[in-house]
Amino acid sequence: MYEPLENALGYKFQRMELLEQALTHRSHAPSTGSPNNERLEFLGDAVLQLVVSTHLYKKFPHLPEGQLAKIRALLVSQPTLADLGRRLKLDTFLKVGKGEELTGVRQRDSVLCDVVEAVYGAIFLDGGLEAAQPVILSHLPEWDQDQLPIIDAKTTLQEHFQQRTQKTPTYTLAGEEGPPHNKQFTVEVWFEDELLGRGFGRSKKEAAQAAARAALANLDLI
Repeated sequence: MYEPLENALGYKFQRMELLEQALTHRSHAPSTGSPNNERLEFLGDAVLQLVVSTHLYKKFPHLPEGQLAKIRALLVSQPTLADLGRRLKLDTFLKVGKGEELTGVRQRDSVLCDVVEAVYGAIFLDGGLEAAQPVILSHLPEWDQDQLPIIDAKTTLQEHFQQRTQKTPTYTLAGEEGPPHNKQFTVEVWFEDELLGRGFGRSKKEAAQAAARAALANLDLI
């Protein structure tokens, strides 16, 4: 049943119940009595942070902590992980409740991001860090020195408009949903009356950066 997913992950589970739990949304669990993926998500988030931090520390030995933190924030951001979840087709394996199924929960960035982290947590419990690390690293987009200036998308976008108009874009909170421990924010970036981009994230800061990156892409600046 899960062989296509294991092939996509590049990892074979020894304890299949861990993978099943990672793919169980909280809306499905109450009706079956099975555990949901929230605890695995909590663990997987920590494993992801450790693996990415170690990787960046070794790859960019001369970068200061602030730059490393910005790269890491982008690599583990909700949009990045949600895109990965779609590429892995995690939405097709996710178990959700009947009511949630009607709301399109499978395609929500916040849900896909959580499932990716839960799967990483499951791999860690199943095979340890030595198993989780290569899987996570195989999913990371490659970054090189030439890409570093656009990591802080808000600053890049602001400088673009300041140089040309002496004005700066404005950011507005367009939406907020989810429980307190798992919020999803939607931020829009505008220049005067023109919508430049929209972004999503687990914090307002992350969503604003995502909106700025979308604006840069829409303006063909990246």
